[in-house]
Amino acid sequence: MRKRKRIGEEERALRFGIMVGVVILIIVIIIVVVRTIHMRVDTAEGEKRLKAMEKADVQEIDAKIHELEKIERQSSIEWQNSSYNEKFTDCLVLGDSISQGLYVYQHLDDSLVNAQKGVGVVHPDDTGFWGIVDQVISASPQKLFIALGMNDTISADADAKVFAEAYKAVLDRLKEGLPNTQIYVNSILPVTQVAIQKDARFACVPDFNERLKELCESEETVFIDNTGLVKDEYYEADGIHMSSNYYPEWLDHMAEVADL
Repeated sequence: MRKRKRIGEEERALRFGIMVGVVILIIVIIIVVVRTIHMRVDTAEGEKRLKAMEKADVQEIDAKIHELEKIERQSSIEWQNSSYNEKFTDCLVLGDSISQGLYVYQHLDDSLVNAQKGVGVVHPDDTGFWGIVDQVISASPQKLFIALGMNDTISADADAKVFAEAYKAVLDRLKEGLPNTQIYVNSILPVTQVAIQKDARFACVPDFNERLKELCESEETVFIDNTGLVKDEYYEADGIHMSSNYYPEWLDHMAEVADL
């Protein structure tokens, strides 16, 4: 009897244990299910909020971009309509009699141009050119546009090598004196047959320009080729100098290259 009683007690304990285990399992399952449902709800709500925020951010960014573009367009139009004196503020043009036309024809204030008839890079001591270079260094422009070489076709006796060596000496002196100035080198303008018939050495202009371009590449200096700007109707009677109509195109080209 005692044995049967003990077996009955064990069976009841086992059943009770199983029932407790089942209940615990059910409770765990319920907890997991509830949490999963909450996570799904929270995730869905979070995604909804993120999408709303993204949409708001995108709209706000687009609005700012459109506003900036509008301001840029207005500024660009105003800048395009501004005078050359405004565009070339803090700049300086270094040149000869051709450059003098910039202020002679009133396209640019003479304070923005340091030009003298007959000067060039060859034999600078003979023309007092080093003194002009010192003046340019003292002015300390942010950007310097050099436009020389026409007189050097004669001074160098049409020798492109002599011209390039002399030009390099000028560039070196300017770079040393103006370490923070951006320097641009303009090409020598082509001449007409009238000028070449008067002096055959003017025919060397293309060779001089080729050497000048090579020099600028080696010196890491910007070369501005203005050959394509020249039209037959722009020439003065001597076939060398330019009429007033040439200068706006030249200024526009320099401003474009220098991002003024």
